[in-house]
Amino acid sequence: MNITAKQIAEMVNVSKQAVYSVLSNKPKCLVSPEKKEKILFLAKAYHYKPNAAAVSLNGKSTWQVGAVIDSFSGVEGHIVSLLASKLEMENYTLKVAKITGIKQGVEMIHNFISSGADAVVFSGRKLDGINYEDFRVPLLAVNREFGTDYFTGCRMMTEHLIKHHGHKKILHVASEAGPFPKYLGYCEAMNEAGLKSLPVLHTIMNPKFSESLKKYLDQGVTAVVTSGDDTAALLIYYLRSIGFRVPEDVAVTGFESFGSYPEISSLTDPVDKVAATGCRMLLQKIREKIYAPLVPQLIVPELKTAGSCGCAPVVFDRIAEFYSESGLISR
Repeated sequence: MNITAKQIAEMVNVSKQAVYSVLSNKPKCLVSPEKKEKILFLAKAYHYKPNAAAVSLNGKSTWQVGAVIDSFSGVEGHIVSLLASKLEMENYTLKVAKITGIKQGVEMIHNFISSGADAVVFSGRKLDGINYEDFRVPLLAVNREFGTDYFTGCRMMTEHLIKHHGHKKILHVASEAGPFPKYLGYCEAMNEAGLKSLPVLHTIMNPKFSESLKKYLDQGVTAVVTSGDDTAALLIYYLRSIGFRVPEDVAVTGFESFGSYPEISSLTDPVDKVAATGCRMLLQKIREKIYAPLVPQLIVPELKTAGSCGCAPVVFDRIAEFYSESGLISR
């Protein structure tokens, strides 16, 4: 059971109002520094949680944060999970809801606010362009205000293929079409090397994927930078099934590595650093009552080379086993 304000007051020998003043960080607080330190210690150590409904009605902090995200799995879900743990250390509770559409996502933000949330974290990918001024609590966008520097990461990987392996015709394969940061990073690396960037080849809902890929291979593409490790693994299996060796004929790289495919050259998402950055920014917004977007703080991923680009011995048996009966790409 969590400690109450009354229990803290009795243990420190102060009034309940004094406890509330300390925990709400009131500027005019008459509690001595020693007792203030004891109150904060007890609240954190014994997980003090004020009554959300009562506190919300009084316009005070509820120590609750809402999160409206695209997926409970994947990178975004992993970041929010780590964010929840870090916020708990600061005595905040994070409640999560999944987006099914833009309208529903905006409604979920309003629902969190109505229930007394001190702030709301939301998916910058799914709710891009949201007007912060339409809401009466601080908002923080994952992969907009804080997140992984996908642009720099994909540029780094493309540069690696160019400078360390001598590839000149490189393709970018992503789950979706569009000028996303990873594709733009690929384009910049190609342009800086004086090479021609190719249009992004997307996989989802693309019945001509196999046909388009074969066309690029016939035109001399020798390396593929993908937007994710799962996409890279699928591509490796497909290339080998039609007679191409990886990396001897075609090098393949991934992104968002969590160690699932150690044989794939990839970029490891710095999720713990991203979550720590998000936690600092969120607390700053809550404490300073910042209702506008902050300057983005993006963390550069770590380049991890392996067999799929030619930097290590090739061992792809597990990928073949995983995709042997998937039928995800038609021949």
